[in-house]
Amino acid sequence: MKNPIHYSAIFCFIILSIASSCSTKNSDSSAQQGETYDLVKVDSFQVDNFTRINILDYSSEENIYLGYSLNEDDILEISEDGAILNRAHRKGDGPDHYGTWNPIGLGFGPNGQRIVELPFQVISYNKNYEIEQSHRIMSPLPIRANTPLGRPPYYQKQDTTFLLVGPSNYLTAGHLIHNQEGKDTLQNFYQLNMQTSAVKTVIPYEENSIYNSTENIYLELMGKSFFIDHESNELVLVQDLESEILVYNLSDLSLSRSIPISHSEFIRYSPVPIGTPFSDENALTLSRLGARNQKLFNLGNYTYVLQYFTGITQAEYDSRNSEEDPYVGRFDESEQRILIFKEGKQASTELSGIDGSLVLSLPDNKFLVQERENSEIEEEVTRFSIYQLQIN
Repeated sequence: MKNPIHYSAIFCFIILSIASSCSTKNSDSSAQQGETYDLVKVDSFQVDNFTRINILDYSSEENIYLGYSLNEDDILEISEDGAILNRAHRKGDGPDHYGTWNPIGLGFGPNGQRIVELPFQVISYNKNYEIEQSHRIMSPLPIRANTPLGRPPYYQKQDTTFLLVGPSNYLTAGHLIHNQEGKDTLQNFYQLNMQTSAVKTVIPYEENSIYNSTENIYLELMGKSFFIDHESNELVLVQDLESEILVYNLSDLSLSRSIPISHSEFIRYSPVPIGTPFSDENALTLSRLGARNQKLFNLGNYTYVLQYFTGITQAEYDSRNSEEDPYVGRFDESEQRILIFKEGKQASTELSGIDGSLVLSLPDNKFLVQERENSEIEEEVTRFSIYQLQIN
């Protein structure tokens, strides 16, 4: 005869184990939800140069920034304390030069390469700024820029390196839509195969996207922010008006998962018909007043940071704008918010915007911030701050 007391003891032990496990999981979840964050300024530096400079990328392998000097059109390599270590002028004609167009994209590539994206060409330089590869691309939208607008991300699949390029990396995709067919066939990126020079469009807009919910278009609000997570082999993307972050597998560019976004305030305005000029009053209302997701950053370990603009009312805009001092709401830090996402969940903390422009995420939960230019005097320095995301 089996001993009932023995089985009762086992049953009680299982119940206690389950309860203990649930308690531990709930405690971990509560601890994560209860974490509060703050952005704290921990360092600063300045870059001395005759003209203003922009920093586009950072290499944790070389511990340097990659920047560009306005007017001089030089590519700059800058130390972590702001010293210009190397200056390469490659605009114009001649060996290893890229011609008369200014770059629209600039960043580090694999194996120490420096990637320069032009409207019709992508060039990879070695560390001595000698051309290693050059690829012609057909761009649907020539862009004249006085400084690079961003950095073209790369990823590798087996022995092949791919770049995500094209004008809609940096500008609203509304520039590319001229008719209904253009809207229906629009995709997010141009994918460049660095081995074969083949270019194709990839990653269509999802069926449930706000951009597919209407026959009209959100003309100036079809931008995006994104990054390649090399550790997880994923592309992480957020559109201007979406309420979720989309995560794609780089192996086949399929949608892996989505992360819901909860904005505390997000003022939307109506889209406009296809063909509406950018100067149209309704299009200007979208551009000036409409809320948007602005910048998405990767801090590693599945921790993302999103900056967004809350949007403003017409009355708020009118009260702040003047001919002498034009008001640009999307640059107003009092109308910006910062959200933190950890392991697929949004933290309860929502931070206020910070004075300056968030540029890059850096190791150790840090950010590079470009400080505002002094409009009163002409300076020959560009100032930067380092902020760190800290858990309280």
